[in-house]
Amino acid sequence: MKVEKELERLEREISGSSSQASPNQRGLLLPAAKEAKPRNRFDLVLALAAVLVITGVGVNSIRQMPDEYAKSLRDGLVGSAAGLFAGYAIGRFRP
Repeated sequence: MKVEKELERLEREISGSSSQASPNQRGLLLPAAKEAKPRNRFDLVLALAAVLVITGVGVNSIRQMPDEYAKSLRDGLVGSAAGLFAGYAIGRFRP
């Protein structure tokens, strides 16, 4: 008998508190997910592209390797800087 009375008391507490509490307090509503804000990383992209271009120019000016290799390395570094900008632009303006 004692257990039954305790269960009835708990049921009354639960049913009474649920009618007075807001849905959020009862755990029925979950907080809305924050909208993802696009991060502005242009300064990082600009710095990396500048490093790639400066490295390309530096390799070309040192001339400790054959011209063919220096030209290939310079073109690759400058091309990767252009690809970095293109990837940033596509990612930035993509819906």
